Amino acid sequence: MKFWLSRSEHLSTLKEALPFCEEHGMNVTVRLTDADHNREVSVRELENIEREMRDRKITPFCFLPYHGLALSCPDSRVMTYSREVLLEGLEIGTILGARVAILQTGFSNHIRPNMVQEWKERFIGAMKDLVSVAEDEEVVLALKNSFEPDTDLLLEILETVNSPWLRFCVDVGHAACFSRVSPEEWVPVFKDYLICCNFHDNTGMEDEHLACGGGYVPFDGVFETLKQLSTDVHITLDVAPELIPASVDHLTGIGFEFEKGPIAADQFLPAYDS
Repeated sequence: MKFWLSRSEHLSTLKEALPFCEEHGMNVTVRLTDADHNREVSVRELENIEREMRDRKITPFCFLPYHGLALSCPDSRVMTYSREVLLEGLEIGTILGARVAILQTGFSNHIRPNMVQEWKERFIGAMKDLVSVAEDEEVVLALKNSFEPDTDLLLEILETVNSPWLRFCVDVGHAACFSRVSPEEWVPVFKDYLICCNFHDNTGMEDEHLACGGGYVPFDGVFETLKQLSTDVHITLDVAPELIPASVDHLTGIGFEFEKGPIAADQFLPAYDS
């Protein structure tokens, strides 16, 4: 299998980060999490950035908005607004040339156990609609774990939607501090859906986004688990820019070898039958 590495960067500072990415042979995951800023950027600006990334041989991924959004809210108006914001993000990602768009479910521990089934049914309905739009744009959506306590809910969503245009992103930092399942155990559960991973570290209690190796996340165990898969995986370093060198040093020190440069287009094509 092959590993590619990306830097996580907000849309507002994306242009400034491109020389670093080119110099180090890294790609970029564009954070579209500021919906207000997204609306201020013109199509021409986005097209210019896309052209620059192409010229620098940088492959973009995108991380869709999530602040305050709820695709499975009992209030239909909130669901409608959430869908609109996500579609705005998806459109921006498409203009930038992203072929994978990562999104969080919005699940939280404030949802009572006896309400999870209703939450799941609403979310699955919303995801089927969103996946249909993404397929038309030839963009693969990747669900990412956040506050889910274990793998069951997300796996059931993927199996029910059952589309090759819906895949999964394992966030090992979130798994370490928010779930009851260890990070290295998340990987094999989603082996049939895995397309990318988010790497950052913490001390097990808070979502600190420390440099890899600066906390308790067992990256050596994650590496050994990933090696057993036949799937090529894109990894985003979701850490501050100044923590990138230490993170790369830690990961290469335990055995990771990263491909340099852009990712071939066929890596994004659906890899399993619906």
